[in-house]
Amino acid sequence: MLRYVKRFLKAGIMEEGKEIASDKGTPQGGIISPVLANIYLHYSLDIWFTRVFQQGCHGQSRIIRYADDFVVCFEREADAIRFRKELDLRLSKFGLEISPEKTKTIEFGPYAQSKADSRGGKASTFDFLGFTHYCSRSRNGRKFRMKRITSRKKFTAKIRMFRDWLKANRTLPTDELMGKVGSKLQGHFAYYGVTDNSKGLNRFSYEVHRLLFKWLNRRGKRGCMNWEKFNLLLKKFPLPQPRITVNLFA
Repeated sequence: MLRYVKRFLKAGIMEEGKEIASDKGTPQGGIISPVLANIYLHYSLDIWFTRVFQQGCHGQSRIIRYADDFVVCFEREADAIRFRKELDLRLSKFGLEISPEKTKTIEFGPYAQSKADSRGGKASTFDFLGFTHYCSRSRNGRKFRMKRITSRKKFTAKIRMFRDWLKANRTLPTDELMGKVGSKLQGHFAYYGVTDNSKGLNRFSYEVHRLLFKWLNRRGKRGCMNWEKFNLLLKKFPLPQPRITVNLFA
């Protein structure tokens, strides 16, 4: 097994059509890289947090990690401050460091929301796994509720990727093009279709339809596609509609 791992690490990478040898670290985008990173962080971070750091906390605490992205929640501010200091020391022992621009300590939860309401402002938010998490209220307004919406950064990146793909593939046969667009929409809705994110889904669907109309209109003579023809096309090749697929409170 270790022999195969070594081969993966020494396989090198391709950059602009040229093979570049890799003599340290794990290859960016390599299929084994996330597996090794997960194993490494399990011992350097997860176990240390639950078996060592958490034992000295004065309130409840929890770590949520996916690959190399993680969020740590504390009931007491003092525990959060102590964790931030000790985290750097812990990771440095394994040759790791966190990204300062992607790391922040915020007040979040029902008390943070109450303070924000009293001063007429908004509570802090944080991004995790493509979603912006923010403080809100239940439908009747009585209970605190953490809600999620597609993060602005991810939304912009997804639209840019779709635009570039559509520009490069606009000459595909119509049935094939619409089928691929439908698959892309379905994949987006499957991941981002979580409770409270209807607005994010509808906005993405709107932008996809707008871009699709734009580039279909450029396949032939400018103005060959109008909204009436476009709507007829959508009836012939219907695209998936935005809908919530994951109920976080079921």
